[in-house]
Amino acid sequence: MPERVRACLESDWPIADREAWERACVAAQRLRPGGSAARMKPSTRTSLVRSYGYLLDFCRRKDIFDENAKPAGHVTPEIIDAFVRDLHDRVSSVTRASYIGKIRRIATILAPGRDFTWLGEIESDLRYEARPRPKHHRIVPSYRLLALGLELIRRGETSNHLTDLARARLVRDGLMIALLSLCPIRLRNFAELCIGQQIRRIGDTWWIILEAAETKSGRPDERPVPEILTGHIDRWLERWRPLFLKPADAFWPSTKGGLLAYTYVGDVITETTLRELGVAISPHLFRDCAVYTVAAAAGDRMGIASGLLQHTHPRTTEKHYNKGATIGAVRRYQQIVDQLITD
Repeated sequence: MPERVRACLESDWPIADREAWERACVAAQRLRPGGSAARMKPSTRTSLVRSYGYLLDFCRRKDIFDENAKPAGHVTPEIIDAFVRDLHDRVSSVTRASYIGKIRRIATILAPGRDFTWLGEIESDLRYEARPRPKHHRIVPSYRLLALGLELIRRGETSNHLTDLARARLVRDGLMIALLSLCPIRLRNFAELCIGQQIRRIGDTWWIILEAAETKSGRPDERPVPEILTGHIDRWLERWRPLFLKPADAFWPSTKGGLLAYTYVGDVITETTLRELGVAISPHLFRDCAVYTVAAAAGDRMGIASGLLQHTHPRTTEKHYNKGATIGAVRRYQQIVDQLITD
């Protein structure tokens, strides 16, 4: 199994890269236009930085990292070719294409005078080869995910053989799965929930409140957390969360202190569902599960799914509607056959 890697932090980039990126992110002021990345959404900038960080981490692991390299100095045909080969054993074909596209985009910002046409050609080849992984065998109804989350919370709260911190981690992991099953927002927003900011109690109800700048759609997202989780969230905050080291305002704290890293939130959810359900369900697949659940149970009301995921076009959910309609047809057909047998 490939070793787990992490993106090289921006603070560890080569000096020239850091300085070029800082200039690109300078906000506009009066008559000054600002840097070339100034108008990007924070989530877009974060995504570019992470992808570039994966390339620099690869260079560190291969001992070809140069602290004194020129801006985008590690973006060369030789390094990119080796990096793409390394990715073959780590990520899907779709993710490979996405990484290279983002590296090309940030490279043109870091070194605007260089010609990266060759990198665009590699990206095009990778996108042509990209084949999404089949999802159908990994889709489960959302009620099963909710039930799993609640069961994990119960285990954590009632265990008499685990340490308090182990119990708190089990409650945290269960609450992650339960909350995401009912509020399937995107992983970055989910991982970065902070008490009093993105998640707040208003009256007797907990709310997830995301500003327009925080969402992929560029629209604010405000949704109440279903009442079934209110008591669990209250106990999580009062009893279990304080057991973590210096959690500050992080809703999902790490045992090492502060916010649990974005990648680890995804790992916790994926690995827990694999262990408990036998199916590795990533945070993004929770969104597919939600749409599938609506399609199977209420296919004539797919607007529920569009609103739930903030989809602006019905075509985005249409493929799930078609599958749900098929399931409904099979069930109705079975009822007809059963009735004929009975008669």
